[in-house]
Amino acid sequence: MPKECSMSFQQRSLFQQGFQKYTPKELKQLEWGLRFTPAVCSLIAAYGLYSQQPVLLFAVAVLGLWAFAFPAAHPVDLFYNYLVRPVFGAVKLPANPFQRRLACLSAGLMNIIAGSLFLLEMPVAAIAVGVSLLVLQAIVIFTHFCTLSWMYEGAMRLLGKWQKPLAESEAKQMLSNGAKIVDVRSQNEFAKESLEGAINLPLEDLEHLLDEFKQGICLLFCNSGTRSHIASEKLKSHGISDIHNLGDYNRARQILQTAN
Repeated sequence: MPKECSMSFQQRSLFQQGFQKYTPKELKQLEWGLRFTPAVCSLIAAYGLYSQQPVLLFAVAVLGLWAFAFPAAHPVDLFYNYLVRPVFGAVKLPANPFQRRLACLSAGLMNIIAGSLFLLEMPVAAIAVGVSLLVLQAIVIFTHFCTLSWMYEGAMRLLGKWQKPLAESEAKQMLSNGAKIVDVRSQNEFAKESLEGAINLPLEDLEHLLDEFKQGICLLFCNSGTRSHIASEKLKSHGISDIHNLGDYNRARQILQTAN
């Protein structure tokens, strides 16, 4: 039976957080583990607010600032990877991408503000800031949706830098030089409809198809451009450089039609 390759809301949220070289299957394996660190930090911060102990808020803030500075060295991530994860046989947490680190920095700054307000004997304001942060972190813990990552994506889209696909002129030049058109959607989607001349190399089977991508220039596309972006990043992490993202299905079709 052909396999579908779709992304859940939680997986799309992780993609938005910067985990853009992981397949939907890999993101699903990471979903629970990536909840651990924000949950632990939230519990510490919540107790700090409840007990009105600014030192605890400052301690959590240090964790956030540390995570921003050192992508692969968040203390709670390390605790999970080396002590918690082996017990459950879970997947090891990767280094934090920029968007997630940016969220850690923001949380750290908010905890510093809350702690400082307690020191200034402004407990109501401190609790207001702290509770606001806890609400945002609760959303991240339960859904993986990060407000700051969403804002970051919006800003990058406005600047034209978010998942920017291959320029049309470059794509046409590569096509004239014999580039392959690769549909990275599922076998089922490909069977229903695809572009003339395209070959189907599904994102979910990427690890077993690496040799196929080493033979010349490959131009990737999918329904929305998300899976083709993931595939291109994944392949580049394997040292395959002649990989380019055409973007969504309609854009790829238009480029092919005007290239002929």
